[in-house]
Amino acid sequence: MNPHISSAYLTLILVWSTTALGIKWAVMGLPFSLALLGRFGLAALLALSVLAWRRQSLPLQRGDLRVYVIAGSASALSMLGTFWAAQYISSGMVAVVYGLIPLATAMFSRWILKTPLQTLEYLAIAVGFAGLVVIFGQKLSLTPDGFYGLGALLLSAIVQSGAAVLLKVHAQGQSPVAVNAGALTIGTAICALIWWLSGAPLIDALPLRSAAAVVYLASLGSVLAFSLYYWLIRECRPISVALISLITPVTSLWLGNVLNHEAFHRDELIGTGLILFGLLIYGLAVHHKKP
Repeated sequence: MNPHISSAYLTLILVWSTTALGIKWAVMGLPFSLALLGRFGLAALLALSVLAWRRQSLPLQRGDLRVYVIAGSASALSMLGTFWAAQYISSGMVAVVYGLIPLATAMFSRWILKTPLQTLEYLAIAVGFAGLVVIFGQKLSLTPDGFYGLGALLLSAIVQSGAAVLLKVHAQGQSPVAVNAGALTIGTAICALIWWLSGAPLIDALPLRSAAAVVYLASLGSVLAFSLYYWLIRECRPISVALISLITPVTSLWLGNVLNHEAFHRDELIGTGLILFGLLIYGLAVHHKKP
């Protein structure tokens, strides 16, 4: 694998493994819609500043605007669904449902890109998903309202998967930093509308931890991570990027074990082994596909 792609892949895994805690800290001290607007608004300003620093302008041709709308709408709406669903369902359910993203991406790739997966690739997705179920199986519980949350979460995963494949079609040759800046600008407008429709809530005092979380999510979670994400979509098959959603729940657990001395149980070890085995199968499938 190209070393630049490997570095981008590992950086994205590391950043997205830490964003769950950042989201939790952000919404603990801020209204959900205000935290979402703060993240997108600050991220858009930072991304546009990066463009200015690089002396790049934001392309505004029709094709560019279409890419910004696809990426920005998908990012804002999938995050909205995830934040809203998290009120009603467990974090384990969130991880398992997002583990379906590689399968959904495969379906969209087959439909839009006309690139069906091999049997080994489907097997890799199934084994990796089984690993997530083993890890989070004890946490899969639903309240009566949880079914609505589950529906919102499934829609979020589908939106994210479909957008990744559409970007593979429409964003070829475009700067990932420009795509991210345009997408975050569109996302900010959507989040502002959501904030206004939810009553435009404000706070009297901004908790330091929530403020730090929003800054982290905006700078690393959005500006850095999504620029890398759009670059990887441009350079790789969408399904290869989608497999990150199988890895980040496990790396989050391992980071908690290493940095926060959280207990690690047998199911988590078995599940991690299954996910790694699934990734090995996928690697063999890709190697087998090469001429």
